[in-house]
Amino acid sequence: MWLAGAAMVSVAACSRPETPEPAPEMNNDGSSYLFVWAGDADGADADFLAVLDARVGEATYGDIVATAPVDMKLGQPHHTEYEFPESGMLFADGWLASRTFLFDLKDPKVPKVAATFDGLEGYSYPHSYARLKNGNVLATFQGRDGVYGTPGGLVEIDPAGNAVRSASVLAPGSPEEKAWPYSLAVSPAMPRAIVSMAEMGMPPWEEFERTNKVQIWDTDKLRMVAEIALPEEESGWRHLDPAEPRFTANGTAFVATFSCGLYRIDGVDGDNPHAEFVFGFPGGDKFSNACTVPVIVGHYWIQTVMEINGLIVVDLSDPKAPREAFRLQLDHEKYMMPHWVAADRQSNRIVVTGNDLSWVLVLNINPGTGELTIDESFGDGGRVSFDRADWPHGASGKAVVHGSLFGG
Repeated sequence: MWLAGAAMVSVAACSRPETPEPAPEMNNDGSSYLFVWAGDADGADADFLAVLDARVGEATYGDIVATAPVDMKLGQPHHTEYEFPESGMLFADGWLASRTFLFDLKDPKVPKVAATFDGLEGYSYPHSYARLKNGNVLATFQGRDGVYGTPGGLVEIDPAGNAVRSASVLAPGSPEEKAWPYSLAVSPAMPRAIVSMAEMGMPPWEEFERTNKVQIWDTDKLRMVAEIALPEEESGWRHLDPAEPRFTANGTAFVATFSCGLYRIDGVDGDNPHAEFVFGFPGGDKFSNACTVPVIVGHYWIQTVMEINGLIVVDLSDPKAPREAFRLQLDHEKYMMPHWVAADRQSNRIVVTGNDLSWVLVLNINPGTGELTIDESFGDGGRVSFDRADWPHGASGKAVVHGSLFGG
């Protein structure tokens, strides 16, 4: 993500839905580990993947139990897969280094790098990864031949990190300078993927090529079905910079923009899909108050929102009229710039990290109301700091974090 900084409020607050549903019993079992992709802050030492104890109720809950340093410094550890893979083989990118790392996490206490590559099929600058039903990974690339620039492409990658096939995202009749494949989501019900078009961003910031396009792809044939525009709504900006698409469990498609719009994508299974604006989050009119990574838990869309320095939960029960269910405003001093969020599919927890900052937070979500609360038992009152001197791999000092996910 292209954020350089943000103006935040500092008072922690949250609001409840007016007519909350009865809360079912909370599930506090869940995954045993939390994986956090981290970069050495001063660049003097290696970037690394950290493994945290995620066992609720244990005295070691939140402890860093292992690390896997990589052959990269100042590579900007960025996106991982959003969901923990059944194989235990996790894809993650070092954005500035234009590298992908394949981590072997089958034994989480002994994480290791199984493979790494700088580019595939002539494409470079990998950004996001999504699993296909065949076990392969579909990845977005924002550069070619080692150079950051359009047109980018999609590459299907096997579990060992080998390219299977690739395709350019340049749509017929579209300008090449806007062919920036950013993120993607694969449908759970049909051979379709949604790919967002947005530049990751490198200085100078004023030269961004902003778009309002998303693409629908046939994942069986790796063929573009359609490129569609997100329609402008009354704010005049929320349709810009499509960022993160997601599918609900029943196959309804949504995409959020960095400019804080939420759009439903209809007709994904056909040849004429279209987009409809359904919800607006606060902010989004400048880089410093963007809306960033979301996650779907049950019928809730949970969105990181820079304008409130927190998260907003949207009820998707009626996909034609989503409504706000809850918002959590985080303490600016402890949790500046919330950016990444991922769910523990074995419990009611989510992890949140700051945008290349040094904190990791675990929240609980009430599946009946959408209410978010800080898991005070995790680490130090819900927070684990990556501003420390020593790590399992040595005394390399402060680290900054980005992609993270539960597993194991």
